[in-house]
Amino acid sequence: MFKPNISPTLLDQMPVTIPVAKTLASGEKVIVDPEATTERVMLWFYLLINIGGMFSTPTTYIEKYHGFWLAYFIPTILYLGLLPMLMYLKKRLVLKPAGGSDLGKVVQILGICFKRGGALKMFRGDFFAAAKPSVIATSSNPIQVPWTDGFVEDVRHAFQATGIFCFFPIQMINDNGLGEAANFLSTMLKGDGVPNDVMNNFNSLIIIISIPIMNYGVYPWLRRKRIKFGSVAQITTGFAIATLGGFGYTIINHYAYKTGPCKEYGSSMEKCVDGGLVAPISLWWMALPYALGGLSEIFVNVPAFGIAYSRSPPNMRGLVSAINLFSSAISYAIGLMFTGVVKDPYLTWVFGVPTAIGAISTVAFWFMYKNLDEEEFSLVSASELEEKEHTH
Repeated sequence: MFKPNISPTLLDQMPVTIPVAKTLASGEKVIVDPEATTERVMLWFYLLINIGGMFSTPTTYIEKYHGFWLAYFIPTILYLGLLPMLMYLKKRLVLKPAGGSDLGKVVQILGICFKRGGALKMFRGDFFAAAKPSVIATSSNPIQVPWTDGFVEDVRHAFQATGIFCFFPIQMINDNGLGEAANFLSTMLKGDGVPNDVMNNFNSLIIIISIPIMNYGVYPWLRRKRIKFGSVAQITTGFAIATLGGFGYTIINHYAYKTGPCKEYGSSMEKCVDGGLVAPISLWWMALPYALGGLSEIFVNVPAFGIAYSRSPPNMRGLVSAINLFSSAISYAIGLMFTGVVKDPYLTWVFGVPTAIGAISTVAFWFMYKNLDEEEFSLVSASELEEKEHTH
């Protein structure tokens, strides 16, 4: 209940929701772009998430030297501080009143679309048009419906967002490996003095280092050069990087099997596991796919927050954000489903098959959704714009 509401609450605070012209004190005329602002806010948000993730390392040492009570007490104090902070900020925050869920209306809209448009139109752009009041009014069977044309557009956008999120599990699998595959691979490589804490947190470390570079270097440079790098282009880039990471895991595992003393049973054969026999490959090589996984998260997860907010009805933003987070659960569930094959001698295939699927899905994703980057980004839904027009 908590996590899906964080990003919508943050984006509710945005003062500019559509592109507007503004004259600076210097006299220069500029465009205030809500997409760029959303990008920067969500980058900071994701940076803080990963800074929090890094605290698992000191917590381990706190437990080791001071006991579990202090390891649990410190995060408890941090959480208890949230309530007074939110109470203090309440008057300064933009708080949208709860309007109830629109899920019932969405179900009715889908029913009308299937009944009047047919299932064959499901993958066409005009599938949701059959549920618009303006279309219903001119049909042979006009009926009264409790929604507007703008709301139907919001629902269409929400389903587009949900379709985008369906591609995320394969990226997450290529990011960290299927199930415990990456951990099994690490046991077959030479330690070379690599601290476990560094390798376990390398993903978050790369994200913490890379986000300021993206925020203050790469993205401003692209805007100055007038290079459009929209949400779909970013996510496609993230998918491609995750696929490269999966390819890295595959190659490392292939050579670990090939050069290791236990060949295809390097992570399970007793003489290797208990005797400490490993392949002549440094564990540092795993830093490459870990780093690529961290970079892919920046390109995939950060724009996903903006998509979940901007492409959903106002009363369903928390739900669509939850669907975005649900993709993580799906990737873990897939890992559990294939636990039986995540073992020697199949680990190269365990890395290689998701890599191939990731490459195919990257191309498919781009061709399915590339047109969305041509649409004007707005933090105001179609129904909200429609309501404002009627008010004025």
